[in-house]
Amino acid sequence: MDRIVFHIDVNSAFLSWTAKQILEQGYSVDIRDRISVVGVEEKRKCFVLAASMPAKKLGIKTAMSLYKARELYPDLIIAPPDYKYYKKCSNQLMEFLRKYFANIQQYSIDECFVEYSEDMRDYWDPIAVANELREYIKNKLWFTVNIGIWNNKFLAKMASDFEKPNKVHTLYKNEIEEKMRWLPIWDLFGCWRKMEPVLRQMGIHTIWELAKRDKQTLWVRLWNYWKVLWWFANGIDDSKVEDIYDERKWMWASSITRVDTHDHDFILSFLERFSAELEIGLADKSMLGNVVSVWVRYTDFSHRSHQHKFSHMINSSEEIYEYAKMLFNELWHWEDINLVWVWISGLKKANFKQSTLFSLTY
Repeated sequence: MDRIVFHIDVNSAFLSWTAKQILEQGYSVDIRDRISVVGVEEKRKCFVLAASMPAKKLGIKTAMSLYKARELYPDLIIAPPDYKYYKKCSNQLMEFLRKYFANIQQYSIDECFVEYSEDMRDYWDPIAVANELREYIKNKLWFTVNIGIWNNKFLAKMASDFEKPNKVHTLYKNEIEEKMRWLPIWDLFGCWRKMEPVLRQMGIHTIWELAKRDKQTLWVRLWNYWKVLWWFANGIDDSKVEDIYDERKWMWASSITRVDTHDHDFILSFLERFSAELEIGLADKSMLGNVVSVWVRYTDFSHRSHQHKFSHMINSSEEIYEYAKMLFNELWHWEDINLVWVWISGLKKANFKQSTLFSLTY
């Protein structure tokens, strides 16, 4: 029997969690219903982290400068991010899911995969359970999620993106042609901006056209990358849903996917955010690390990475950021990039106090 996988994705997570925080503080206005954004607004870094649905309808979107966003709507509501609170909301969601599902893989701060066991299928319909989950999260946790259901992780993730917010979508094997035939190639996970023109030159405009294209032709034009795209277009993904968090020896944060940029300050602002997320993650697990690494991917799909190993253990966002910035400046030469990762490794339990250049939280 084919397995069933849920992909659970918080709708506009940072905006939703900020709205929840504001409501908990006693305010009656839900900024999700207003033209609003979560934005970084500092001297040299002013950009949108997340936008409400009304704001998106005006063309305001993630990574846009706040200056441009205000041009589109001068009375824009701007709320600052609170990464510590976001981590709290993420933990609430994951703790709730672990009460009912044995096999969960957290994919990022705001999304995860859930394996729907055969025993559960004997008693409960997956779609009914997904809808109950969606309603519970909305009513009890005060934010909404989309849930995609399919027989593997990749297409469960594709399904969860169909229509938002607060929806459940299926994408079973017998539905692939119907639901993916006319989707533009841009909607395929893994198809980055520089790849889209190449595919269009080959006459490939939809996911279904890619799925049916001759493998040899794809290899000639796309080299080894053809296999990933072809597999995804055909719904092939045999990766397991597994919680490897406690087994691995590193934590990571990444973003800027599908955004080609060489704006130095904009990229550094993401490194700063990643460092804050990593500090929160380390504190949550009572961990310290001694290796900081930065990895960037350029728009031609080449990539480079640097790392720095410390003689002492660290967990402060300030120290992570300073070394991430140094590493990034060393490996980057003003080319357009579309993905940045920062990770910290060499993790150990923080069962002692230690002083370094920057203050620690233990």
